[in-house]
Amino acid sequence: MKLGACLGWGDFSKYEFAKKCGLDYGETDFTDVALASEEEFNEFCENIEKLQFPVLAANHFLPGHLKLVGKEVDKKALAEFLEKGLKRASVLGIQSVVFGSGAARSFKEDYSIEEANKDMVVFLKEIASPIASKYDVNIVIEPLSIGETSMIHTVKDGVDFAQKADFNHVYGLADLFHVCNNKDDIDGIGDFVGKIKHAHIAEPETRIFPNKNADESVYDIYKRFFVALKKSGCETLTIEARTDDFFKDLPEAIEVLDGLGFRD
Repeated sequence: MKLGACLGWGDFSKYEFAKKCGLDYGETDFTDVALASEEEFNEFCENIEKLQFPVLAANHFLPGHLKLVGKEVDKKALAEFLEKGLKRASVLGIQSVVFGSGAARSFKEDYSIEEANKDMVVFLKEIASPIASKYDVNIVIEPLSIGETSMIHTVKDGVDFAQKADFNHVYGLADLFHVCNNKDDIDGIGDFVGKIKHAHIAEPETRIFPNKNADESVYDIYKRFFVALKKSGCETLTIEARTDDFFKDLPEAIEVLDGLGFRD
């Protein structure tokens, strides 16, 4: 497995620092990639090419105003956004685009979960999967904490929806913070062999960068997570965490994760 970090879009110094620290790749912002001007996108591509540092993943799948479920779904707008974004993702060499987007998959009380589930399947099968397949980029469905969105809260939920898209460039994702926050089954992630393509990690309770001040119980959770991910065949793990000082916290996080044998 490869180790990366969320680096955003606008501050290229983070990409330079991530490479210097020994990360395998960066994770960027998909919505920023899709909405960037041609000049901005070309400049980013040129900088990445010069740096020789791969960008293998992207998050922030959809802006909040683009709804996937409910009465305000605009299929044409969704398809146009993904067409542009996934084409650019392919140019960048991105392998996995993280489908979190809690606002986009939230719905009001007058809409049922059954209706929302049907909407999600339609989106995945008729829009997301065909465009992702066209550009050979995987969409990985991220379960979110129960308070953040109306649906898809467990790793199994994400995998089940991916299965409804026939795993055609649609797969599951495991995010340790959300797994722990929802009391999901860490060890059970290993049962989804070939169905989890990407993962996120942060300290389980505080969502900060992994660090040397954590309790031994936290390190045990990390180890269980690593074992489960490796059993599943997951290919990439991104540090997605809160920080007040990225340039201080990143090297320590890498040291902690490598010290626990993540990249052995």
